Amino acid sequence: MIIDLLAGAVPDDEAFALSEAVTLGRLRGYAEHFGGDLQPARTHDEVTARWADAKKAAVERAPSEAEFLTMLDDGGIDLAGVYTESFGSRLGVPTAGNGLVADFVARHPSRVVGFAGIDPWEADAARLVDEAVESGLSGVVLSPFKQQLLPEDPRMTRVYGRCEALGVPVLLHTGINWSLDAAYDVGHPRHVDAVARAFPDLKLVALHAGWPWVEDMLMVAWRHRHVYVDLSAHRPRTFTRPDSGWGPLLRLGNRQLADRVLFASTWTLLGVPPARLIEEVRALPLDDAVIDRWLGGNAARLLGRA
Repeated sequence: MIIDLLAGAVPDDEAFALSEAVTLGRLRGYAEHFGGDLQPARTHDEVTARWADAKKAAVERAPSEAEFLTMLDDGGIDLAGVYTESFGSRLGVPTAGNGLVADFVARHPSRVVGFAGIDPWEADAARLVDEAVESGLSGVVLSPFKQQLLPEDPRMTRVYGRCEALGVPVLLHTGINWSLDAAYDVGHPRHVDAVARAFPDLKLVALHAGWPWVEDMLMVAWRHRHVYVDLSAHRPRTFTRPDSGWGPLLRLGNRQLADRVLFASTWTLLGVPPARLIEEVRALPLDDAVIDRWLGGNAARLLGRA
């Protein structure tokens, strides 16, 4: 079984466009970092204009449901994760609602799982977790740098506590961020360690494996049996390059932590079809049995589908 834990936004024009517009329009630093000659936006009007332009351009790239499912078929993917996020109280822009994700999952329950966006600044954040799970969603996505909180902030803890009680995972952004309005090390593994120590039974997925602090992130996973790392937002073909920072993943992920690594394509962010990313994982210098775990076995266990 191949599971793409975090494929991307729901294949809906509005949901897809809102997701893309946050990264390439609202977050100062991202468009500039990935967009060539752009200079950092300085004013509210500049940020607003970039967000509107990014949203309009993204609509044209949004796949249909049929195209999304065909993409999964092309990669031999049995199950894929779709998600939304929620940070309107901080960034002031809308995101797709959890109901839209739940509706998509309900239409394709054998092909997709959904993850809810929860804004920890909302007073009823814990109740929103309950509602998301009751609607058929399988966990929660949190992005501390977008929500302008450290991962161990008390506002976050009410979300963690509810997810721990319900037995659903939290997918937590870790590693570097390119936002000019957030500290670069909000996603450092030491913060994940603090959360795991406070919530020992919480299933935590460290998105992006904490790069460039991969070895630290793996030490945290080694310390805490419910901490996983995923491969999202990075090309597996780069993992073998000298000084890429991924050496510890290939070493520990092939042995002690072979059961804690998860494949996730975030194909929209990379602009690469999941099928190609799966081929890159299969080309890594790993035991065959370990590759099978990375590509699906570990995620199946995490999601209770093993």
